[in-house]
Order: sequence, then C-alpha cells, then structure tokens
Amino acid sequence: MAGRGASRVPERWTDYIPLGCRMPGTRFIAFKVPLKKSFDQNLLPEERFSPHDLIRKVKERKEELGLIIDLTYTTRYYGREELPPTLRYSKILTMGHEIPNRKTILRFKYLVKKFLMHNKDNDKLIGVHCTHGLNRTGYLVCRYLIDVEGMEPNAAIELFNKCRGHPIERTNYIQDLQKRALKNSCEVKNLGSDLVRKKGSAPAKPQKQLVKHPQHHLSQAPLAVPRNPGSTKNKQRPDPTAQGQPRELGHGALGQRQLEQKQLKKLEQRQQEHLEQRQLEQKKLERRQQKKLEQKQKKKLEQKQQEKLEQKQHNHLEQRQQKKLKHLEQNHLEQKEQRHLEKQNYLEQRQPCSLAPRNCWLSPAPKKKHKELFPSQSPQPWLPQEPSPARKRRHRHRKRELKEQEMS
Repeated sequence: MAGRGASRVPERWTDYIPLGCRMPGTRFIAFKVPLKKSFDQNLLPEERFSPHDLIRKVKERKEELGLIIDLTYTTRYYGREELPPTLRYSKILTMGHEIPNRKTILRFKYLVKKFLMHNKDNDKLIGVHCTHGLNRTGYLVCRYLIDVEGMEPNAAIELFNKCRGHPIERTNYIQDLQKRALKNSCEVKNLGSDLVRKKGSAPAKPQKQLVKHPQHHLSQAPLAVPRNPGSTKNKQRPDPTAQGQPRELGHGALGQRQLEQKQLKKLEQRQQEHLEQRQLEQKKLERRQQKKLEQKQKKKLEQKQQEKLEQKQHNHLEQRQQKKLKHLEQNHLEQKEQRHLEKQNYLEQRQPCSLAPRNCWLSPAPKKKHKELFPSQSPQPWLPQEPSPARKRRHRHRKRELKEQEMS
C-alpha cells in the first residue's frame, strides 16, 4: 500500500467495506479498523474511514456505540484520545493468522458480559474490529455466540458473514469454530454415560459438580463466567434440562463473585501491563525522535564546518593570488628602478670631450638653459656638425704651405 512507516495503510484494507450491520438478536456490530488523520495523505477521499466517520455512520443508522473492542496487535492506527469520552474503549492485543488463546477468549467474554450487565436499560452496541474486521473479529464474536448464547457454529458463522458483508477467510478459524459443536456433543454423551454408571455408587457431590459444569472435566476450571448471576447448582434441582433463571443465592453466587473479582484483578493487571507496554513504546519513539534530531544536528554542524573549510580555502587562494600580484608589481618596480640607476650611472661615467657641447654627442648636456636663448633639444644624442667654409679654406691653405715646405 501507499505510504511508509507509521502512515502506511494496511494491506487490502481498502478491499473491504468499512462498517457492517448490527447482528440481529445481539449487540454486536463489526467494522474494519478506523485510521487517524495522518493516513489521509495515502488514501483517496472516498476510501478514508476515521473514528469520527465511524461514529457518524452509526448515528446515521439511529444507533449508538457504547463499547469498542480493539483486537489489532498495534497502536499506530488510532488512539483513545480520538474517541468521545463517553464511549468505552478496550484493547485486546491479538495476533493475526492464529487462533486466539484461552486468555484472550476469556477476556473478550468478560468485557462483553460486563458491558451487558451495566447496560441493561439501554440498547447501546458493542463494536468489534481487527485490521479488516473479518477473521479475528468473526472468530471471537462467533465463539461468544456458540459458548455463551448456545448458537450452532454454522448458524453463528453464517449470521456474522451476512451482517459483516464479507465471509470469514481463514479456514483454521472456521474449522475451530465448527469443532465446538462436536466437543459439546461428545461431552454431553460422556456425561450421560457416567451418570448411568455411577448412579448407585457415586456420591452426590461429584454428580452435582458434573451437572454444574457439563462442558468441562472435574479438575478443569470453567472457561467463562455463567451467563446468569445465580448458581447453576440451584438451577438443576427443579429441572435438570431447564435453562431458567436462578431462584436462590447460595455458595454458587459467592463463587461467582470470587471469580469475577479474580477476573477483575487479572484485567487490571493486564491493563497495567498494557499501559506499561504503551509507555515503553512511547519511550522508544521518543528515543528514536531524539536520535533523529541529534543526527540532524550533527549533519548541520558538519555542513557548517565544511562550508567554513571551503571558505577558508577560498580566502587562502585569494590571499595567495594577491600576494603573487604584489610580488610581481614589486619586482617590476625594482627592475624599473634598477634600469633607471644603470642609466644614470652610465651617464655619470661618460668622459668630457674637448669639443663644444653642440659638436660632440658624448659631452653631457648643460644643466640649466634658458628657454628663450636656447631652444629645447631632442632627447637623441648630439650629432657632429659640418665645418664652416672659412675653416675649410684655412685647412686647404695649411696643406699647401706644408707641401711647399717639403718641395723646397
């Protein structure tokens, strides 16, 4: 089915109708387990069936629920707080696919009898459900009708199937219910033969004890409390076969009260155990939630630490890049300064020339020159100027004189 974990819808839950009809002649009404609101996200609107829907549908039929007996083996479907405070609720943890044990059957009978005893003046219903409201529910309801009401097994099964709208599916449940008739008939036959054999020799007390509990052996305790408050011992005196109401209260009534007190104590103990179990489950859930929160917090811390590390690495890379740029700029400036110094040293090391500054490019330039008197010179070195015509004439004249002296 859809969903996971606590909101997972039970398998085949949507295949069965939510609510059956009241079983004629009884207070029983069977239905499948209602689901709380957290399951709605996994169901279609027409498939939903909550505790509120259950009470509303019962009221639409002009009926009223007085007791709900929950047979599911879990507490995740719905809680007591989702039901009205006037509606009684009892939980019997019953395993599926298996025939309920003797304690479960006794407790179911006790709850039904106690409710009927306290609600004689009204017509409130007893709602019984398991997961699908079919197999465990059908077995315990039919078992009550067979053992307490004296109904035939096949008639009880047929009545339940008709009122629920679906037949009981588990063959082991049906076979065990059908065996109830064989066991009852065998016990009655054995009881009659024992009475005939021991009529003259057996004492009165064993006979009365056998008549009192015809469905059990002498050493075995009764499976359920008698239906009427009076003792069956007094019922057998006027008519052994009659099933009328008791006329006197004697030792049987005291024994019945003691049995009721014992069963009440057992029920209180079971309720206490159930409460302790629910508390343990609640603690487990709280621990799981606490672990989940701790894991989430750890993940958040790890993510923050990872982000911090990444930020540090990014900042470190940026700092390294900035340092590299600064280092390159500094090297560039140093190289530039060094070149400038080399150039200055080169200019300082030049020797002065005898020629005028304008005629020798090696001579240093004058430090200060007036702008009006001397035009600005180009940064290129000074080139040698051509000699004047007078100088050329003097040079030719000197050459002639030297040749004449050599000739003479």
